[in-house]
Amino acid sequence: MISVRTAQIQDIAGISHLLATSWKTAYRGIVDDDYLDSLGYDHWVDYLTSALSGDTVFSMVLSENQEIVGASVLGKSETENEVHLISLYLLPEKIGLGYGHKFYGEIEKEIRNKGFKKCALDVLEKNKRAVKFYKAHGFTDTRVEAVTVLGNRNYPYKVFEKTLS
Repeated sequence: MISVRTAQIQDIAGISHLLATSWKTAYRGIVDDDYLDSLGYDHWVDYLTSALSGDTVFSMVLSENQEIVGASVLGKSETENEVHLISLYLLPEKIGLGYGHKFYGEIEKEIRNKGFKKCALDVLEKNKRAVKFYKAHGFTDTRVEAVTVLGNRNYPYKVFEKTLS
């Protein structure tokens, strides 16, 4: 059985493990292998523990038979009524099976229920699969480009956004 729910504090270790697993697959060939190989499965535990204890960040999980197979992290933007989709990842073996589309649909429902009118996100320029996914869900390229540092290298990314009606 597949379900989507708001993440709980007890989910943090599982979410961090999923994020590390997903990064090591999704960004292989895009991000330096040494950086990806250095990511521990607990890499995001401290961040998630801190972020989820406040009221500006929330997380949702996709579960199948009680196992977390997808995770998202969202944060209130500095712009009024805007949320930033910080991350949305699935276990690698669930990619291409429709899980991501179902999961995003439920995330968007929750975003709307919380009163947000716009959603923004960042995508590494070379992550063509993610660009295609978000465009399929109505996101548009804002043409805003920036750089993030991972390890000791710079990686360009683009900002996408969607107005929620």
